[in-house]
Amino acid sequence: MDKDIHQLIEIAEIAMQANDFAHAEKKYIDALYLLEDPKSDEYQKVVNKLAKCYAAQKNFAGAKECLEELLFYAKKNKDLEKQAECLHALAVNTRNMEEYDLAALMCEEEITFRLTHFSDDYCGLARSYCEAAMLSLLQRNPMKGKINLDKAKQYADKSEDEDCQAGIMRGLGDYHFTLNELDSARDAYLESHALYMQNKNEEAADELLARLKRVEDVR
Repeated sequence: MDKDIHQLIEIAEIAMQANDFAHAEKKYIDALYLLEDPKSDEYQKVVNKLAKCYAAQKNFAGAKECLEELLFYAKKNKDLEKQAECLHALAVNTRNMEEYDLAALMCEEEITFRLTHFSDDYCGLARSYCEAAMLSLLQRNPMKGKINLDKAKQYADKSEDEDCQAGIMRGLGDYHFTLNELDSARDAYLESHALYMQNKNEEAADELLARLKRVEDVR
C-alpha cells in the first residue's frame, strides 16, 4: 500500500478513537480517491471502515451505500463469508434506519444464507437469530421474538464460545427489559457480565453495568 494512503488511514483510525468522526470520514474518503480501484481488497477494507464511521455519526444512509457496495463485490467475487457479514450488517443498519419490516426481511435472507452455506457457524447463526428477535420486538411481535431468541441461545450454547454466549445473554436481557420483565432482564445481564469478565472483555462488561443500572433505575 502506498505510504500516503497508509498515513491517511492511520490518521482516520486515530480520529475514530478520539470520536472525531467527521475528520475520520474525510481521511477515509481521501484514501479511497488515492486507491482508485474499487475492486481491490485495500479499497474494500477502507469502504468497510467508512461504513462504520458513517454509522458512528448516525449517517445510516451513508453506511448503507458502503455496505451495498461491499455486498456487490462480495457476490461478484463469490466470497460467501463476506456476503454473510454484509447481509448481517445491512440488516442491522436498516433497523437503525427504523425500517423494521425491511430489516426483518433482510434478516431472514441472512439466516437462510447462513443455514445454506455456514450451518456449522453457530456464532454467526446465534447473532442472526438475536437480531431477528430484536426486530420481532420492534414489530410488536414478542412471541416470535422469544422463538428467535431461544434459537439464538441454542446456537450460542452449541458454539461453546463465551463471548458469543455473553452477547446473546445481553440480547436476552434487552428483550426482557423491553417487555418490562425486570427480574429476568437483570438475571440475563448478570450472566452476560460474568461471561464477559471471564473472557476479559472489560469494555463489554462495563456496558453491561450500565444496562444493570438502567434496570435498577426503573424499578
